[in-house]
Amino acid sequence: MKQRVQSILFFLSALVMGLLFFMPMAAYLDEYGSYYKLFVYGVNTVSLAQGVELPFSSIYTLPLLILAVAVILISFYISMSIFRAVKLQQFVKLFKLSRINLAVLAVFIATFFVYYLMKTGAPIAAIPSFQWPALGAFLPLVALVMTLLASSGLRKDIKKVQSIDRIR
Repeated sequence: MKQRVQSILFFLSALVMGLLFFMPMAAYLDEYGSYYKLFVYGVNTVSLAQGVELPFSSIYTLPLLILAVAVILISFYISMSIFRAVKLQQFVKLFKLSRINLAVLAVFIATFFVYYLMKTGAPIAAIPSFQWPALGAFLPLVALVMTLLASSGLRKDIKKVQSIDRIR
């Protein structure tokens, strides 16, 4: 029965990471009055002052995009595969995959908070803002908590299956 809760948590983790494509992760306002939004797929300008060019190329956020898509695909795969898992080897495989998912998610969070927040604001001389439109920075943290809960539940299921196998 616990498998359903874990699959829902993995699915919600994929859904939360998918929301990053619609919510900006940070917003910047520079001294010229230009307003920038950092998304997973690039930096968009809401309003650009006259004579100011966008200092970011289209491949600037490609590592964030690749990591976000990897987390979404792995979480979705685990959530769909958990229903078919009956044998111990299947649970162990999914548990290892969930650990890989946690590692990729941690790399995503570290890359965003350590590199992108500061490097995006440097060329435009602005600091990041996390007010209402830019609440996407906290979505990966929510996905991390959901993935941790689901992964710990998966580990408990592995222990239950091992104990049942010992009784036989």
